[in-house]
Amino acid sequence: MDFLKNAKRLPVLDWNLTFFGAHEQAVADDWTVPIEKHSAFECIYVVAGTEHLRIQHHDYDLAQGDFFLIPPEFIHQAWAEHDLTYFCFHFDLDDPNLKAQLIQGLTYHYPAQSPLCKRIAPHFDRLDGLTHQENFDFNTKMTIQIELSKILQIFYNASRTVTKNGSSPTAIEYSRVIADYLKDALTNQVLGYVKNGYTQPETGLVQAAISTVGISDGYGFRIFKQTYGISPREYLTKLKVNEAKKLLLKPQYPIGDIGSALGYTNLANFSRQFHRWTGMSPKQWQKQHTPNN
Repeated sequence: MDFLKNAKRLPVLDWNLTFFGAHEQAVADDWTVPIEKHSAFECIYVVAGTEHLRIQHHDYDLAQGDFFLIPPEFIHQAWAEHDLTYFCFHFDLDDPNLKAQLIQGLTYHYPAQSPLCKRIAPHFDRLDGLTHQENFDFNTKMTIQIELSKILQIFYNASRTVTKNGSSPTAIEYSRVIADYLKDALTNQVLGYVKNGYTQPETGLVQAAISTVGISDGYGFRIFKQTYGISPREYLTKLKVNEAKKLLLKPQYPIGDIGSALGYTNLANFSRQFHRWTGMSPKQWQKQHTPNN
């Protein structure tokens, strides 16, 4: 007997949303940021003054109230003019469909009077206001989560029917299928280990993901990087980093088991790779990020 056969269900949520590097700063007119790029989205909101940004060989002038969105892996440079005060934060998410949609469907610069900036500015103001608090408790973290969720919802609605960089709908869909395959395969691998105590990681995972859409490896790598800004292997690495961090926050899982769940044959290999990702060992990271430890 199916005792849930008449149930009306909500979708399962299985994604990581990361918020970091948020700060407000007033700078002198000679302030500059060297050429750089990030693995996450960067949001810049001008509180006062003027900021200049160079991205994709184009220069943009940001006035008070303007907003700028820098996609992952896009090389950019910034410098100040006229008593600049700005608010900035980074965010990343491992939902491949939404990430591709944001990269493809949003432009960089939104002036203060643009419809999107008018909708989103109140949420930036609330986040910016939190930087003036002296202590950050659970309520603060929940406020950040709520405001960031509202911002992402605005981004989503603004980007649903827009494409930006000339990629064909087919290429974008191929990239999404590849990303979905990688995420699902790794999630199933980790869940299999957690439930059964063993795993058989799939070899050639990236090639298997690309083959699901019936295209060559070279073309798959090229369109994936065009869509997401990173290669499929780099994307898989980011997924592994996120899974490792999630599991390390759960003390019931020994570090060696976490490495096994991610497909590493021994603890030394996992520790070495984790150090490459984060600059610290799994034990050091766990100690730093686990409450009351």
